[in-house]
Amino acid sequence: MIMKKIVGEILKGKNIDYNLQEYYGRFMEINNKYAMIRLAMNYYTYYSMIAENHGIADTENFSGISVMNEVMDHAFHYEKVNLSEDIATLENLRNDILQKVQDLTCYVDKFNIYEHALNRVEYRFRDQEFPKGYSDENFTRQLMRFILEDEDNMEINRKISQVVGQLPIHYTKSKFYETLSNGFSIYKGGTKQSFQDFLYMIKTSSMLQQSETMGENYPYLKESFDEICEVCFKDITKEQYDDVRRHLDMISADIEERMNSNMMIQEIINDLLVVLYTENHKPDDGVVRACEEIISNTNLLFLGKISPKTEEEIEDMFVMLEGTQEEIYPKLSAYDVTDQIRDSYSESVAELNLEEEYNIVYKLPKLNSDSIFIELDKEEDNSVADETFVEGELNKLFEEYAELFSQNEKIINRAVMSMAISELPVFFNNISELQDFIYNTLSICNDKAEKLACIEILNEIG
Repeated sequence: MIMKKIVGEILKGKNIDYNLQEYYGRFMEINNKYAMIRLAMNYYTYYSMIAENHGIADTENFSGISVMNEVMDHAFHYEKVNLSEDIATLENLRNDILQKVQDLTCYVDKFNIYEHALNRVEYRFRDQEFPKGYSDENFTRQLMRFILEDEDNMEINRKISQVVGQLPIHYTKSKFYETLSNGFSIYKGGTKQSFQDFLYMIKTSSMLQQSETMGENYPYLKESFDEICEVCFKDITKEQYDDVRRHLDMISADIEERMNSNMMIQEIINDLLVVLYTENHKPDDGVVRACEEIISNTNLLFLGKISPKTEEEIEDMFVMLEGTQEEIYPKLSAYDVTDQIRDSYSESVAELNLEEEYNIVYKLPKLNSDSIFIELDKEEDNSVADETFVEGELNKLFEEYAELFSQNEKIINRAVMSMAISELPVFFNNISELQDFIYNTLSICNDKAEKLACIEILNEIG
């Protein structure tokens, strides 16, 4: 009840100096307990996975696991004399994994374009006709029923994007640029950060986004991509098709396993960072002590040392945590007024000499969120994206597209356009426009193999 009153008064602008001094410690305490529970569960789960499967999940972050376990050893077996040093080590490790994920994401988007193109040529090598009774009108009606069967607008928009991304879109470059311009127009007058976030999404879906370390961190993926780029899809043979298909399947499985490994270790690092950031506000109760014991014994198992408890005994201790995470989670959201404090009371925080404490407080909602790879110290540009700024950025984007299109054959460029258009805000004014778009796109497609592939994929979606 005390925290609820503090939050309420901060939102109303009452007793600000007093409430700012009270808020940060209590907010750190609840975040510490929540992170402790997550750390206990995530750390032991990861240990169990590593013990059972010595594969890429183990080797992808081998050095990172060692560093993480060393920090865990300091935190749960010794006095925290090097707390700031351990935090810095973890922050560096977190940034390294974040870069790896950005590298992998760039490759995923590149390979997705070629997967999209490969699907469109598959039916060249299959003796198959259109489904019995097929017509563009009937198939359009089927897709419309799929899109509109939900009443939730967000779900409808998601389905529209799914369908648009798989239709056989044959845009000219000028039509594509016009469609992009219309999509970006809603960001005029908004913040530059919102514009840049959307621009990033469009570029990454189009193979335009590059990271400086992707070739260095994953040279074999670069080599694989370069090999696939050498294939001429216009004249692809059945043997080449089968080779590329096998290659893409292997790469997809490899990247998925690496991403899963990065995701699991990043979750642990996020939890551990919260625990270390809020060490001085750790609650002293049975749940937290149980978490400490689970983590401590798991760490000993990871390090190959003798643990006082067996794996079965550690697993039995999780009964003590049941229900607590679900009880705390709503409070994390209800008590999170960090954005309001940063926006409205930064001067008061400085006057109270609480900047160091609140720099930590501002990070906690990010670390305890579902956005595992969120950047902690990213400064957002909330200045206005006026028409001059938007037009200038779009011109640069179109120049990048022009260069990309000049380097690739038509089927790859069509895949790029389809993927980019599917990311745009819904650009239909009404249901009739959407229906006409689907029908017209299907009816003007004269490539039987491409159309059959699109029909199969859209049937799988809907």
